[in-house]
Amino acid sequence: MKIAVIGGGLAGLTAAAYLSEQPNVTGVLFERSPQLGGRAFTYEKAGFTLNYGAHAIYGLDRHTISVMEKELQLAFGSRQVDKRKVMYEKHDQLSPAPLDFVNLMKTDILSTRQKVRFAAEITAIITNIHQLKHYPTLGHYLAESEADENVKELWEHLVCSNFFITPEDARRVPGHVISKYYHNLFLSQRPVNYILGSWAVITNQLKSKMDQSGRWELAMQEGVDGIRYEGGRYVLTTKAREEAFDNIVFAMPVQQIIKLLKDTPWEPFMAPYANNKATEVMVYDVGLSHVVARPFSYISDMNNKLFITDVSATDHTLVPEGGQLLQGIAYLGDDFDSDQERKAYLDERTARMEALFDKHYPGWRDAVAVKRVSKKAMVQSVKNIAGNKLLPVRIENMPFYFCGDGCQGKGELAERAFSSARSAAAKLAAAARADLPELVGI
Repeated sequence: MKIAVIGGGLAGLTAAAYLSEQPNVTGVLFERSPQLGGRAFTYEKAGFTLNYGAHAIYGLDRHTISVMEKELQLAFGSRQVDKRKVMYEKHDQLSPAPLDFVNLMKTDILSTRQKVRFAAEITAIITNIHQLKHYPTLGHYLAESEADENVKELWEHLVCSNFFITPEDARRVPGHVISKYYHNLFLSQRPVNYILGSWAVITNQLKSKMDQSGRWELAMQEGVDGIRYEGGRYVLTTKAREEAFDNIVFAMPVQQIIKLLKDTPWEPFMAPYANNKATEVMVYDVGLSHVVARPFSYISDMNNKLFITDVSATDHTLVPEGGQLLQGIAYLGDDFDSDQERKAYLDERTARMEALFDKHYPGWRDAVAVKRVSKKAMVQSVKNIAGNKLLPVRIENMPFYFCGDGCQGKGELAERAFSSARSAAAKLAAAARADLPELVGI
């Protein structure tokens, strides 16, 4: 079986790494950009290692990457963010984020009675009896909940933080999605971790596994421009070649898939996914020549819906000796009447972010060695809210396979990319073992 994987991000690399273990499978991984990793791309500048956006692993011990570690013999170190130094700020008052029982008891965000209520809700989530899973969205649940407004606000803020979305969108996340996500996270012994050395440690090993098989080709800076069915196979066209494959794995955002399949017989089957919106945030990275302040590992501004992570407080490998790497994230809305209105909004978010840096990291401006601002960075290709539809790994009446963070799978963000790619590879591997190169209709 000859397979093409289109997209060299986390999902594409994962699918190719798994498929490279199949002795009767050959393939080509196409990546249109000059580097692998997609939105997990990592690069070094002035001694700092910068990731394109957030790169925390939530619930490491229950995460798909831990399964991959065993199955693909990956080797990586990790370190947990210090929960005692994760803070929320509300109305200029700092308080420990209620991430566990100890912090919940310490926090000033909730009253004693509200803490009891929230603890009961966490217990209900853990034991899988919480009623949230039966509601269409978080908004529907909060509308009927008898909890105090502070408890409702905390639920909303937690969903903002973990799904990287605005409060308005947080209320549109399906109840069963939130319930399943927090059931997994609250049971985790390692809730928030960083892979030491960043995503490059993972992407380099996935690439190596594919290379070592001797049966896979890596086609860098070779985007796929067209696809057609001919002679029982799928012919891909790039600027460099035309090549036929038995099966295709799309490991790229749905928006790009729809563009590639335009004017093909498969275009109509993508219609249900055409209006999907991506999750976008502002990312504000600053590498500092020295540590200007280290009051906490993470500070979330509940009033303005943005946060700053002291990445180097957890992962010292990302900075030169004595340096500090701070990453600010601002949740973004996406409903604007004009480009001028959008620009004004983004300027305002930038100003609020810099004000948060000024407040908690005084002197940072004079210590900047590296600075990068991405005003609209895609965090997730499909925002997991009501009205959007995640792609299945297989779509009925289509012969292709799909994987990525916009597909159905376990978890959110990177975990969905890993889990959907692992699922797609397993289906293809089973077909290869059964000697079924064509699976149209399955």
